[in-house]
Formats: sequence, structure tokens, C-alpha cells
Amino acid sequence: MPADAPPPTTRLARLRAAARRLLGMPDYAAYVAHCRAHHPGRPVPDERAYFAEWVRARYGDGPTRCC
Repeated sequence: MPADAPPPTTRLARLRAAARRLLGMPDYAAYVAHCRAHHPGRPVPDERAYFAEWVRARYGDGPTRCC
């Protein structure tokens, strides 16, 4: 392993995050980090609320057609 390579746990975490992105799964930890860095005054929703919003945004609130 090269001297400048990240530790195995970091590589595993990156691989896991990449796989989740490929599958379209949300990454709550990255979302929390983004919120804290870019929106410090706003409250961060809990994981359940975040996931519910992600599902609603991805799949919508219901059928988009009548037929």
C-alpha cells in the first residue's frame, strides 16, 4: 500500500458511500455536514424526517397521472 493512501477504514467508508450513491440511497451524514457548514442557523432535521423528504422528492406525493 502506498504511503499516501488513505487508511482502509476511510477507503471502505468511501466505497460504501459511492455504492449508496450509485443505488440512489441518501447519505444523511453528508447532508448533516453540508447543513452545518452552509446553513449554520437552521435546525438539521432528524434522520427519519430527512429520509421521508428524500422519498417524497424522489418519488413524489402520489400518482402524476389520472390513468
